[in-house]
Amino acid sequence: MSTGKRLAKRSIIGTRVCAPGEDGKYYSGVIHAVKTPASAASESGLSITPKTRYSVRFDSVPGGRPPSPSTEYSDRDLIGPGFGSVTSARLVPGQKVYLTYNGREIHAEVTQHREHLDEVDVIIAPTGQE
Repeated sequence: MSTGKRLAKRSIIGTRVCAPGEDGKYYSGVIHAVKTPASAASESGLSITPKTRYSVRFDSVPGGRPPSPSTEYSDRDLIGPGFGSVTSARLVPGQKVYLTYNGREIHAEVTQHREHLDEVDVIIAPTGQE
């Protein structure tokens, strides 16, 4: 069933993503601003769009510090829908992660990431201490 109306483009504002902090850990948040510089014509006459930058409003972190809200990220820095995948991320010791264990989603902390073996060692948080 078609109404003949074209759907509006979806805004990237409000998309949930993870972005790296200065400590190398990824922190969750939502995109709250996008900076897209104006296109510039190159010498060959082709239009070139400079890199778009994204600002992320981070979730509160109990006992921790998320990155500065003034930090801007390129699309390659972010993990989330329309951006990079978690499979390309380098996890660092102390990184908080969620995984499926015995059919349930649980909270864990990374102790080691062996990229060459595609393995991550974690410590599973005791039940009720997420």
